[in-house]
Amino acid sequence: MKTFKETYEGFKNDKTDAEIADRANLSRTTLAHLIQESIRAKRNLLWSLCFALELNLPQSKELFSSASLCMDSSYHLTDQEKEREKFLRECILKEDYNVAKLNGELAEKGYQLLGNKKKNSQ
Repeated sequence: MKTFKETYEGFKNDKTDAEIADRANLSRTTLAHLIQESIRAKRNLLWSLCFALELNLPQSKELFSSASLCMDSSYHLTDQEKEREKFLRECILKEDYNVAKLNGELAEKGYQLLGNKKKNSQ
């Protein structure tokens, strides 16, 4: 099985880490720590990366798996978190990858926003 770093590098194509961090609404420091695997990836950060990297569902599952998480596992999620993840899956299926736009919709629904920046820079 590939490491998280190997999987991420395989999906980033011609994008720079800085560009991906900005698109994902992540601080560059957080992304660097994720790539170096010096912090454990959390679901929200992985969802953010899935959108920034414009991954389809199988690729998204691969990214989650490389971080030792199962995208389909929801037994530990609250009902609201399950609804949020269903919404995120639907966005991926529609190829709606704009994190700033999605964060607006997530905020309207009262869900946790993607990324870890206080303000969306997009």
